Parts: sequence; C-alpha cells; structure tokens
Amino acid sequence: MKKTTNTLLWVIDVISTLIFCAMCATSAYLLILFFYHLFDSEGAKDWMIGKDISQLFKLDNVHVAILFSFTLAISLMKAFAFYSTIKIFSTLNLVKPFSPEIATLISRISYMILAIGILGIITFRYSEILVTNGMDLNELQSRWNDNYAYLLMGSIIFVIAQVFKKGLELKAENDLTI
Repeated sequence: MKKTTNTLLWVIDVISTLIFCAMCATSAYLLILFFYHLFDSEGAKDWMIGKDISQLFKLDNVHVAILFSFTLAISLMKAFAFYSTIKIFSTLNLVKPFSPEIATLISRISYMILAIGILGIITFRYSEILVTNGMDLNELQSRWNDNYAYLLMGSIIFVIAQVFKKGLELKAENDLTI
C-alpha cells in the first residue's frame, strides 16, 4: 500500500475525530443552554456563533423545548455519524476491505445522515410556522438550510452501502468456489 494512501486515511481519521469532538461539545453546549434558559431566559440570549436568538426566548417554553430538542437531536446524530466514521477507520483493513462490520457501519452512517436531513427539514418547517406567526427567527433558520444536502449525501452513502453489501455477497460466493 502506498504511503500517501495511509497518510490520507490518517488525516481523514484525525479530521473526523476533531469534528466528532466538536459535535459532542456543541451538543453539550445546547443542553446546558436549554437548561440555563429554563432558569434564566434573559441570560441565555447568545446561542451559537454570536447569533441573537432573543426572539426565541420570547416564545412559549414548549416551542423553545421543541426547537432545542430538534437541534440537539440533529447535533447528536451528526456526532454519531462521525463516531461511526472513526470506527470505520479503526476497523478498516485495506488488504481485505469487504467485511460485515464495515458494511454495517456504512449503512448506519447512511441512515443517520438521511435522518439528519429529514429532521432538519422538519425543524426548518416548524421554524417557518413560527415565523409566519410573527417571530423573527431568520438567524436561527440559517442553521437548518442544508437539509437537502444531507438527504443527497445520505442517499449516496446508502447506495455505497448497498454496493458494499453486494461486494460482500460476491466475496462469499467467490470464497465458496474452488
């Protein structure tokens, strides 16, 4: 195996690990901020990346809980997808890449990314309903504007997972042939 391939795989693994850590930190931050809002809504006006979400805290706590729950679920699913990516790199054997574990991990990643896209669309539509009721959530809606990209990416990874499973079946048939 080429040294550049190993180096590239190592770099992708490191990047995936960093993104996983960032997504875990984001999820923890969202959870802490939500509970902080329950006790001090005036002190919880700055959400992520300096966006002013003071309009959100003027909503009923049910709407805040729904939006935070959706956002937290999306963040946790992203973290899980990157965790699965890290697991792929730790179990990948490039000499014999077709293994059931890798196929399962790729399938999980595709399902998770599809779920991120679907939940993102639901969250965006829910926030649009709130906007039509007079709330100014334009700053927040920018967090959910890449949902269709996740659906496309999840679909592509799903196809790759199916090709990988077919490769496993062909390998099993080939191993049985003398």
